[in-house]
Amino acid sequence: MMNLLLAGALFFAVLSCNDDPQPQMPAPTLVEAASAAGLTTLLSAVEAVPGLAPALLNAEAITVFAPTNEAFAAALAAFGASSLPELVDAIGGPENLETVLGFHVVPTVAFSSSLNATNTVPTLSGQSLTVNRSGNTVTVVDAAGNTATVIAADVEIQNGVVHVIDRVLLPEIEIPDAPAPNLVEAAQAADLTTLLAAVTAVDGLADALLAADAITVFAPTNDAFGAALEAFNAANLDQLVARIGGLENLETVLGFHVVPAVAFSGDLAATNTFPTLGGQEITVTRNDSGVTVTDALGNTATVVAADVAIENGVVHVIDGVLLPELTIPNVVEAATAADLTVLLDAVTAADLGQALLDAEAITVFAPTNDAFADLLGALELNSLEALIETLGAEAVTKVLQFHVVPAVAFSFDLEDGPQTVPTLAGENLTVTRTADGVTVTDAAGNTFNVVAADVAIANGVVHVIDGVLLPTLD
Repeated sequence: MMNLLLAGALFFAVLSCNDDPQPQMPAPTLVEAASAAGLTTLLSAVEAVPGLAPALLNAEAITVFAPTNEAFAAALAAFGASSLPELVDAIGGPENLETVLGFHVVPTVAFSSSLNATNTVPTLSGQSLTVNRSGNTVTVVDAAGNTATVIAADVEIQNGVVHVIDRVLLPEIEIPDAPAPNLVEAAQAADLTTLLAAVTAVDGLADALLAADAITVFAPTNDAFGAALEAFNAANLDQLVARIGGLENLETVLGFHVVPAVAFSGDLAATNTFPTLGGQEITVTRNDSGVTVTDALGNTATVVAADVAIENGVVHVIDGVLLPELTIPNVVEAATAADLTVLLDAVTAADLGQALLDAEAITVFAPTNDAFADLLGALELNSLEALIETLGAEAVTKVLQFHVVPAVAFSFDLEDGPQTVPTLAGENLTVTRTADGVTVTDAAGNTFNVVAADVAIANGVVHVIDGVLLPTLD
């Protein structure tokens, strides 16, 4: 019985203890509440403003509209930023960040149940928010007219309440213009890949354009370059460069698209003549239909996308490649530049120079000085004069003509494998193209290598070879 009494007494004692009021857990601070809700980007933003976190923690009464991490991610994307520091730069720096964050804080306590249908409330930024309540839905409208929705309401904190929202609210702030891209970045954004490849092919040109004080670039589209390739019977940029006379002429062509001054379309008169980095002038015309550019040959390209601002000027995208007057050497000038002095002496002795200059279209396989030295050594002769005396002037003329094909054939025009081509000597050469290069075989079966291919000349092309080709000699 005593045991039962003790058990009963313990039961009532337990009931009596359960009836006592339980102590309540203290409300979290704003930082603790934000941490618990996983609002890490908001916390980072608050910490980026010196003194803001203590000010909020010590405020007498606050209502905080707290954006989620996803809301900040959307703000980053909207401002083209990849991190919070980039976003701060994009909106104008830490001072504007403080204004933005203050725009999310109302200096009074407002639980959702205390809201009217429409509420205009002041914020710590000095600007007002509009807070709307419809049933259980609360929305907040910022200075730009954007609406955020409260997705978690009435999170009590020590000195007020937090409402979690799904977007970052923007007050009225002066946001700096986004920095203009440089020329390369603008060309990449416009997908002008062939132009970029062409500029890159000229050593130092890209750096020079990026460093220029002020430029206007008339930038051809990929389709414009495609049309130029077709016009020059070129399959790619490398072939185009070869046909127009090499990288030096490519630099002239590209420079012909660049004016060393800034000219937006609105700056243009009806007709404008501008100097270019190519050393020649272009004519730019503006009328109600748009802007066109005329090159040295009278060809006209149309601006299809105007006024793309860049760091040091402006880009106008055009639908054609502009051509300046290009300097391409004749065969004598090309041989002189390549130091083919023995060949030039032989051509002069045979009186063939003018005939080669006047020919409509030629391909010249031009032996080096060492190639002539090898021939003289094989014949046990010590000079060109001795060679002419031994073979005779007529035979030497035939030898030289045997190096000239009456048609234009760049190396990339050749078919793979051997092919027979006629020469001015009346006999055929065998020219072979492989992955290793181009070789030429003469009437005696001697094969020599092309050691420098595709030197454009005014009426054709020169290929430098490492041997002297011999036709059939009587």
